Amino acid sequence: MIYTRCLLLFALIFLIISPLAFSADSKPQPKPQQEAPPKFNIGDFTYSATNRRDPFESLFYTKLQKSIRTNKSSKSIKEGYELEELRLVGILRAGNTRIAMMEDMQGRGILFRNGDYLNKNLWIVDILDSNIVLGYKLKGEVRTFTLDIPRTKEGM
Repeated sequence: MIYTRCLLLFALIFLIISPLAFSADSKPQPKPQQEAPPKFNIGDFTYSATNRRDPFESLFYTKLQKSIRTNKSSKSIKEGYELEELRLVGILRAGNTRIAMMEDMQGRGILFRNGDYLNKNLWIVDILDSNIVLGYKLKGEVRTFTLDIPRTKEGM
C-alpha cells in the first residue's frame, strides 16, 4: 500500500515536472524585433483653410464678409438697384477698408465696397468718412457725384 502511494506520488510529480524539464528549447530565443513606426516628415501634412473661419479674426468681420458675398449673389448687376431705391444709412470701417451700408425700399440692408456696381451704369468710386462718391458713364465720359448720409435735424 505504501508502495502504491509512493508510486502514485512519484507519477504525479513526474507529470508536473516533466513538461518543464523536457522542453525542446532550454534557451529563450530572442523575439524578432518589430520595425519602428515610420517617422513623419512635415511635408506629409497639409492644411487647407477653405470654408473655415480664421480663429484670429473677429466674428463680426467674418459675418460682414459673408453678408457681402450673399448680397452680391442675391441680385445680379443686370438687375441692379436704381439710386432712387437705395438710401445711404452709414459707413463701416473694417481695418483700412470702408464699407457703405445702404437700405433698399423694403428695409433690407445692403453692403457695398469700392468698385461695387449698384447697376450696370452706376458704381461706387470711393467711400469717405461721411459720404460716398458714385460714378457713371455719360456719352463715353466718366462723371462722379457724391451722396451724403442723411442727417437727422436735432434741436427742432
